[in-house]
Amino acid sequence: MIFQLLTGQKNVIVLFRLSSRIWADAIHLVGDFNGWSTSATPMRLGEQHWEARLMLPVGGRYCYAYLVDGTDWRTEPYSWPQVVGTERPPVIMLPIDIPQARQRVAART
Repeated sequence: MIFQLLTGQKNVIVLFRLSSRIWADAIHLVGDFNGWSTSATPMRLGEQHWEARLMLPVGGRYCYAYLVDGTDWRTEPYSWPQVVGTERPPVIMLPIDIPQARQRVAART
């Protein structure tokens, strides 16, 4: 699940959440926003969710996927994000299929 909170005219906080029922030692958020780095954006495990927060410029469009324990790629179906402070999402977050995620990470190295 993705939440967006508009912080002004230029930036938005994007909150990514996955269920804490996912059994993992580590989950990383990987995408256009971090150059497809598999280590730059770790998610934190809370009582109910794995969670990561990003500050992104308004108007951007980003593809992303999740990397579980460094080997297992996960994606999610596209859903309209929950947005606070505006009717339309300030940034577009697009889940990417697993083969494309692997290709983008491989192209980075």
